[in-house]
Amino acid sequence: MSIESLAVVIAALLVGTLGKAITGFGLPLFAVPAMAAFIDVQTAVVVMVLPSTLSNVWLMWTFRRSAAAIPGIWAGLGCGVLGIGIGAWLLSALDPAIMALVLSGWIAVYLLTELARYEISPRLTENRGVFATAVGLAGVCQGATGIAGPILVTFMYAMRRSREVVVFALSAVFLSYGVVQAGFYLSLGLVSEERLWQSAAATIPVILGMPLGLWIGRRIQARAFRHLVRALLLAAGVKLFVDGLGALG
Repeated sequence: MSIESLAVVIAALLVGTLGKAITGFGLPLFAVPAMAAFIDVQTAVVVMVLPSTLSNVWLMWTFRRSAAAIPGIWAGLGCGVLGIGIGAWLLSALDPAIMALVLSGWIAVYLLTELARYEISPRLTENRGVFATAVGLAGVCQGATGIAGPILVTFMYAMRRSREVVVFALSAVFLSYGVVQAGFYLSLGLVSEERLWQSAAATIPVILGMPLGLWIGRRIQARAFRHLVRALLLAAGVKLFVDGLGALG
């Protein structure tokens, strides 16, 4: 990899880390496509295991006091892990392109409800069963397509909780997903020594960017915070739509 290519990957990791620290998601969204432009997609996905794990553990520890504010958080994590297993089983029967288009449509509907200022009933978002179901459905998408964000993130932000609560919840769920996926990667022999070293090296921008992202997050206003979330979701939706159309064509 040339110096210029390496600079692009490092910049993507730093930008993704800032987004992750502020909103609870965004690291793979920026980093994986950047790395996949210079290395194969499989390697890019495996390399993100350690950076993603580190960022999730870091944020969970930082906002650990928010765990009690989320109804059914631990039951939800269990449903998410179960959902990944179901999604993996459905993988052979699903068309990834169609799934990508469906998920982009989900994001579009959510953003339209945001523009219309429609709010989900607090009674619904505080229901343990609803939370567990949302995390489980996101797990199914994660297992079937490798993408859980469109369902998980839109539901979390529809709860209208504080930034600290949402970031903790997203990090906890993404960490549980990541542990299960890492187990699959190991069992399939996808984690080579070279990829492990590359993954360790990719944690350096995360270590450098996380404190800055947390510092910005503590100072960002609620309105600016929601605008940033919408921008990241819009970027994810556009990418899913383009990838889905490309795969169909």
